[in-house]
Amino acid sequence: MEEIVVTGMGVVSSLGHSPEQLWENLLAGKSGVSTIDRFDVEKYSVKIGGQVRDFDPTKYYSERDARRTARNIQYAVHAAESALEMAKLDPADVDVTRCGVNIGSGMGGMEVFYDNAVVLEKRGPRRVSPFFVPMAISNMAAGEVGIRLKWMGPNWSLVSACATANHAFITACDQIRMGRADVMLAGGCEEAVCDIGVAGFAAMKALSTRNDDPEAASRPFDKDRDGFIISEGAGVLVLESLSHAKKRGAPILARIAGYGMSCDGHHMSAPREDGLGVANSMNMAVKDARINMSQVGYVNTHGTSTPLGDVAEAAAIVKAFGADISRIKVNSTKSMTGHALGAAAGLEAIATIMSLRDQKVHKTLNLDNIDERIDPSVDLCAEASNHAMEYAMSNSFGFGGHNSTVIFAKA
Repeated sequence: MEEIVVTGMGVVSSLGHSPEQLWENLLAGKSGVSTIDRFDVEKYSVKIGGQVRDFDPTKYYSERDARRTARNIQYAVHAAESALEMAKLDPADVDVTRCGVNIGSGMGGMEVFYDNAVVLEKRGPRRVSPFFVPMAISNMAAGEVGIRLKWMGPNWSLVSACATANHAFITACDQIRMGRADVMLAGGCEEAVCDIGVAGFAAMKALSTRNDDPEAASRPFDKDRDGFIISEGAGVLVLESLSHAKKRGAPILARIAGYGMSCDGHHMSAPREDGLGVANSMNMAVKDARINMSQVGYVNTHGTSTPLGDVAEAAAIVKAFGADISRIKVNSTKSMTGHALGAAAGLEAIATIMSLRDQKVHKTLNLDNIDERIDPSVDLCAEASNHAMEYAMSNSFGFGGHNSTVIFAKA
């Protein structure tokens, strides 16, 4: 079976728009959470988020075309194009029938949906934008990237809420494993920091209301957490067969060792408290990688900062690792980036690959008092540290009970 490697990475996030900038900020323990100023939050119970700032779409779009393109698509294009630059891959210098794209979005162009619904109500059907549908549909990020690159291989968009990007990596890798593609651009994108996005998740009581202290609001595994921080952005990887990467002399950043998927079969938004579904996903990934759990040195958790989710995931990690739990490092990137929904696993894959490259793990920010329900043997990384590892896991879960795990290995 063909080995798959990562040769490029691209990102848009609340902590920067390049992998190096994201990684430097994570190691420095910097928060990307702030008071939202994109729209008026005065009447909102939640006024904070991981808002993408200082993003210039005109690097890849004219001002006219940018106005006709949803933000999540702009984020995806930036991440995909910059990932190709890192991979030193000219999109025209490959067999375009064997190069594909799988970039998903949990919510698609949700701001576009909202804005056009308001126009319909206030100004009538004739004033709805002719670009409304292509801007709003969730598959258009993958479509737009494929069109720009003129790639004619497998192209689709997967939607599984906050597990979207991990599932995109997994199913993109399957295309390479099955011999249908040599190169896949895969990941996730989201534009959730908008009026309807914040209002919807706030209505669920899913978000933190620590409005007076934004940087301290995302606190995974801490007993004083009160919900997650809505965030946005994009994270995209260039995935290639090892033979294709070697043939063109590509930089190899990491290997895809294995992956797993499962379902909780439990509830539309709450996780199984025993963590069984998540443990099944991790065990499946280890089996697929043909390694032992003892060889995994680090877990980048889903770690959202929700009262139920963090405890359930910690229980799953203990269940999966057993006696090996004391030798691994466990942290949450969302403690600094916030929760970028369908893009989250894309950002976290990049953090995981950087951890393997530098043999370092970033801290879990705001971990002041660990929830007493979490097994004390779990090292939740109160501080950044050096850590030797060959394999690292990245977990991502979504409403509906969707669980996903990808295992990355050193290049």
